[in-house]
Amino acid sequence: MSDSTWRLLSTVVLILFVLLITVSAYSSKRRVLVPNFLPTKTNVTVHMGELAVLQCKIRNLGPKQVSWRKVSLDYPLTVGTLLFDNQEDLSVDHKKLRGMVTQYNLIIKRAQPRHSGKYECQISATNIHTHHVYLTVLDSPLHIEPAINIRGTEYVSRYEEIRLDCNATGAVRAPDDIDWFHNGHMIVKDDLRWRGRIRIHKYKPEVPGRSLISSLVIEYSLLSDGGRYVCRSSDLETVSMDVNVLNSEEMKLVRDAGKNRRDPNRKAPEKDVNKREKDTVSRSTSKMDRPNGTSSGSRTFSSTSILIILLTVCSLVTR
Repeated sequence: MSDSTWRLLSTVVLILFVLLITVSAYSSKRRVLVPNFLPTKTNVTVHMGELAVLQCKIRNLGPKQVSWRKVSLDYPLTVGTLLFDNQEDLSVDHKKLRGMVTQYNLIIKRAQPRHSGKYECQISATNIHTHHVYLTVLDSPLHIEPAINIRGTEYVSRYEEIRLDCNATGAVRAPDDIDWFHNGHMIVKDDLRWRGRIRIHKYKPEVPGRSLISSLVIEYSLLSDGGRYVCRSSDLETVSMDVNVLNSEEMKLVRDAGKNRRDPNRKAPEKDVNKREKDTVSRSTSKMDRPNGTSSGSRTFSSTSILIILLTVCSLVTR
């Protein structure tokens, strides 16, 4: 073979080798990105009227679609986040989590016994991947009394921020709304007294459930903002809390009182102790120098009188 033939053959072999490495790397990458289900709860039991959450978490989903179906039905309930079966009590909670994990939870509001059965979370791919969840809805409703609580700033310096959080829980579902009151008057954002100083934020924690949380934030608090705050749910449950807006001197006293309550055996500073000891010694010394309450001025006056008398006597004797 000539040199040109060898060069051509070497170039062809090198190109084939590079292509082989590229294809191997791509195939390896494709193998790593095969979607797989993460372990979640596969048996869910709720009472009638409660919220049912069927979990489905997938790693390496990529661009593939996820659908939910009830095994006993011939059609899917959801495709992606779209409802195939138009039922108001169904929804999908879709989130992208860390570690290339995607969440597609099926949410069933106000679950009924007819919702009981076997459900399937399915990934549409060349090979179909499925994850099964069994739902049991008990005939009896769970009886829970409505509840409401409030927490937040109790003492605050004037011009600082006041923040109050009200959590209202309904017997079957979350309350529709929460209202705020100050000293018996409803707080309205557009009121001249509050305009530009307050924010009211309402939200339901995680997926829709039985709780509604309302946060009241008062910026640049005034002394007149002190008083009783009441939060009232649309279920007419109420709870109150007293807020004290203090000037700087009053706030310092409150903080000092809090420190004393936390550490009742707290010793006075050494500097103050030494000062009190010096004052005590000084007072004791003064008493010792002035027996029977006689002052130094009195002693000086007596010595002078004696000296005058002695001089007078000497003068008389000399004459």
